[in-house]
Amino acid sequence: MNPNELIQRYLHGQATDAEVAELDRLLVIDRDLRRKLIVEMGIDAGLCEIARERASQPSVAAPRRSVWFSWRPLAAAAALVLFVGGWMIGSSARKTTPISEKQEAVDDGVALLTQAVDASWKGAHQPRAGSILSAGRLQLTSGLAQLEFYSGARVILEGPADLELVSTNRAVCHSGRIRAWVPPQARGFQVVSPEFELIDLGTEFGMEVGGTTASKVEVFDGEVELHPAGAGAPSSAPLRLLEGEGIAWASSGQRTDIRANASGFPSFDDVRSRSDQRAKERYAAWQQWNRTIANDPRVAVRYDFEKLDGRLIDSGPQHVDGSIIGCEVSNGRWAEKGALEFKRPSDRVRVNIPGSYDTLTLSAWIRLDTIPGRMQGLLLTDGYERGCPHWQIAATGQLRLGLRVAAPDGALKATGYASPELFQPRRIGVWTFVATTYDNRAGKVRHFLNGREMSTESLVGRQTLRIGKADIGNWGLPIANGSWPVRNFVGRIDEMTLWNVALTESELLEIYQNTRP
Repeated sequence: MNPNELIQRYLHGQATDAEVAELDRLLVIDRDLRRKLIVEMGIDAGLCEIARERASQPSVAAPRRSVWFSWRPLAAAAALVLFVGGWMIGSSARKTTPISEKQEAVDDGVALLTQAVDASWKGAHQPRAGSILSAGRLQLTSGLAQLEFYSGARVILEGPADLELVSTNRAVCHSGRIRAWVPPQARGFQVVSPEFELIDLGTEFGMEVGGTTASKVEVFDGEVELHPAGAGAPSSAPLRLLEGEGIAWASSGQRTDIRANASGFPSFDDVRSRSDQRAKERYAAWQQWNRTIANDPRVAVRYDFEKLDGRLIDSGPQHVDGSIIGCEVSNGRWAEKGALEFKRPSDRVRVNIPGSYDTLTLSAWIRLDTIPGRMQGLLLTDGYERGCPHWQIAATGQLRLGLRVAAPDGALKATGYASPELFQPRRIGVWTFVATTYDNRAGKVRHFLNGREMSTESLVGRQTLRIGKADIGNWGLPIANGSWPVRNFVGRIDEMTLWNVALTESELLEIYQNTRP
């Protein structure tokens, strides 16, 4: 069992004596784990205080016992760690502890896919506009793709093409056609073909590999150097090409001078205009689908985020409009589409959704704009009583449905159903379709990403769900001192639907295909 699971079992009062001993051992050797435990215990203590206050009100279940008192030895050890380690709240206000490199999130990307026009990719990985691209092969079977390397170079890939990303400043063109623009800050950008290695000296050029000749390059602006490829290539002076010049380089080594023709390669303006036109077509298709889905009997509540004037309009049968608090109106998946941007801990949409659900699907189009690091709310009920769902993104980047279930002794205990880690750095800033299904009859919870099932779990306890007063993009449950746990979503949401059925993978995949940007 990993340390995070041990902490959660400990906080929920489920840890065995052996698990407590193991957690105690890990706390001695892992400073970061000690920090995490103290933070979690502080939150737990605050929530228990809420429960005590709520228990004093009529018709409210008694609170569960705080772990601060049910596990005295470990709590005392953790408190001692606070004193000896010198990182109590008081001392941390006086002294800043530097973050080690091991604590920092890492990014192995070398480029960003900024535009994709009718792009179809070979293989299971299907990058979309906004995707971070790591080193490796990109095989575009059709369409256009625009890449921005971290070095500053921009490249248009025209399918069919096979481009291997090597680093932030180097790529290998195995086949196909590319056009590259290299600003001064990316000077030295390299593209390799089977016949030569091109080193850019600040320019714009086009390259074709695998056409009527083995490889050719045309310089539209500036200057490039060409070196014979391979370790055994002659070490003669590099060949330089200036603006307007080009060369066809056969695999035999024979070279033929040609004139550069910029109109023979798609330009960056071409990609932009075609991308804009395609986006308008996709938005128009979504609008048609949106009008159709409003009459779908499976829809319980639907927010399409189209009319945003202080209210979030429910186009479903219940007409449960939400109150927008603090969020800024922004662009959604398309420039013409509305969305709400969530930034501050105050930002939220307040709703009050009636009814109870034996089967429920929660779905939304979201763009997460920060690495999670903490819980971020999608739809959370005010309370955390039995049957009140908490749909959120966990600190570990998992999609999570939190529920409370009845323990054998009659008390309520927290449980959660989580997907694998979905929101890693490369998914930040990318529009993503997420969905979670709850099926009390079948006893299953399933999580989906872009229409594909990511995980399925059996229910710990059967219960009917109810939502009532809740927050979209936040959690408004106050703790004893009048403050709130910070669980605000950071990013944009431009569509959210509650379905009164547990949708299947094929149904969610169809929705994704009809609504994707």
